[in-house]
Amino acid sequence: MTIYDLTVLPYAEQLRWRAQHCPRHAATPTAADLAVADWEPFDPLRHHEHIHTRLPTHARRPGPADRARRAARP
Repeated sequence: MTIYDLTVLPYAEQLRWRAQHCPRHAATPTAADLAVADWEPFDPLRHHEHIHTRLPTHARRPGPADRARRAARP
């Protein structure tokens, strides 16, 4: 789960983020949306299963890019 803190942005920019528009399309109010916004308001009571207070203890398995990087080292 990712949480964005938009409070440091100006209000107009917060609205643009919430509407999921890029700056170019936000500047054109008549621009049509090709997809419906995918935001779902977060409710800690309804979404409690997504709240984790501790970091995972298991290590990530190295992916192909990690293996290639290690192989390239002398």
